[in-house]
Amino acid sequence: MADGNNDNEKPSNSELMASAKVISEAVTGKETDTGKIAGAAADILDAASSYGMVDEKQGVGKYMDQAENYLHKYETSHTTTTTTTDDSGNKTTETTTTTHAAVPKDDDEK
Repeated sequence: MADGNNDNEKPSNSELMASAKVISEAVTGKETDTGKIAGAAADILDAASSYGMVDEKQGVGKYMDQAENYLHKYETSHTTTTTTTDDSGNKTTETTTTTHAAVPKDDDEK
């Protein structure tokens, strides 16, 4: 779940392992944050297309790229993480999930 993901930024091996753990926890019902799950799935899909050396401009590669973009948009529209630090220097992370937000459409969708 690469933060600030763009088309040139690929998830690291440790991010892929974290994504695999999120997907595993989602399957077992331990993870319910849909934005986090979508981001993890997008990272894994990106790695699969990279390691499989699929062409992102045609065939199945085009659809994998579209799915990855959709999942990343879903992730950013459904998950907000806030980190705060108190006076003692302790950090607290709070994740808020929005389930009613509309997913932005691609320019290609009509």
